[in-house]
Amino acid sequence: KMLQENQNEEKKQIIIGRTSATERDANTSDKFTFWLAGNIIVNPFDIVEVEQVGYPEKGPSKTYGLVTNLEHRTDAPSHLANFISSNFGEVTKVANTPRQGATVAHINVLSNNQDIYMPVPNEKLVSFADVPGIEQALGIDVMKPQDRIPAGLIKMSNGATAVACLDRRYVLGPDGAHINISGISGLATKTSYAMFLIQSLLQKTQDRSKVAVVILNVKQGDLLQIDKEPDQRLSSEEMEKWEALGLEPKHFGELGKVKYLLPRGLDTPNTGKPNSYIEPPGCVIYAYDLESTADKLD
Repeated sequence: KMLQENQNEEKKQIIIGRTSATERDANTSDKFTFWLAGNIIVNPFDIVEVEQVGYPEKGPSKTYGLVTNLEHRTDAPSHLANFISSNFGEVTKVANTPRQGATVAHINVLSNNQDIYMPVPNEKLVSFADVPGIEQALGIDVMKPQDRIPAGLIKMSNGATAVACLDRRYVLGPDGAHINISGISGLATKTSYAMFLIQSLLQKTQDRSKVAVVILNVKQGDLLQIDKEPDQRLSSEEMEKWEALGLEPKHFGELGKVKYLLPRGLDTPNTGKPNSYIEPPGCVIYAYDLESTADKLD
């Protein structure tokens, strides 16, 4: 642990670039740009920090931002100019005069440790945020430890890692009780993440008896087997991620009682079978009729 802390502190000191504001591309209260030093690797979703103006009694402040996009600019007026400089398109030829270029990163401001949202000035040093900086950027530092729900791991381009947390009060209530999960439809990644997040909630909730989970299955039989051991064991890399999050890979049967409610079908009176892709042991068949729902109709 001490080694990891020392490595994170060492990585923090590496300057990766300087902020840049131009006549046409100004820094604002919610965005800024910086150019990268040579041989520095930065990727979208990295979190960076920059020191800027602060209150006199507190000294300089730190602004944290999220890398959203990177672009490489040169002094070439057009792509045609680059084509011509390579002897009119000969890919084996090296240009006589190398183009001067720079990689520029675009940043969305996340937070400031003194709640100062003045635009970041030009020529300020930029570095990767360390673990405490990442927590401050995401607001994790103001969450009570008992309200922190691990939501995933953040891995920076410099190798530093941090646990991203959600506030339990905004997931289970009373403040919000809502989560948005976005992604490409049909890949089951959103479903997998939702199941992981439920695992995290159940494992980190102190009084589990006060939390009930209702899952609507639209994945054939996938979510009708959540109380069973998986067919494949997790790899060592996957186990390390669970350990870093402070969680254990368990099936839902280990976290509480799992009960399956399956819909009645047209043939249920004859077969006794539900209208379901599979039939888990001990399932309950349910149905609605017009008489029991008429009072709820407009």
